[in-house]
Amino acid sequence: MKKRNIKITGIVILLFLLLGTAIVYQMYNKPHRSIESETALIISAENLALSYSKNEASADKKYLDKPIQVTGLIADIANNQQNKQVVVLQGTDLSGVQCTLEQNNNALKKGANVIIKGFCTGYLTDVILDRCVVVEIK
Repeated sequence: MKKRNIKITGIVILLFLLLGTAIVYQMYNKPHRSIESETALIISAENLALSYSKNEASADKKYLDKPIQVTGLIADIANNQQNKQVVVLQGTDLSGVQCTLEQNNNALKKGANVIIKGFCTGYLTDVILDRCVVVEIK
């Protein structure tokens, strides 16, 4: 009887390992969301920054992990450690909207009015948008 119980226990453990491996494989190979194909919430950079500075928890419920299309003036342009272009849009006096672009865009200039679309990842001193694309430069 002991050998039979050991065999059954071994089979159950093996099944759990196989199931766990399948779940990990599926999650690892899950396709990334493309910002171009997403329908975005449309808002100005000033209103987005104001919403987060007034009530971060409420703004997270509306915007966190959602595609956002933001219109605003470029306050600053820089490159991050991965050499990706980071555009900061003017928001309120204390915070702006920081957009990390998927691909660098040499046509962007400080002071230009732009429309940028990206996924909202939260708020530090600026609202952070990631995986962004430039929709229009006005």
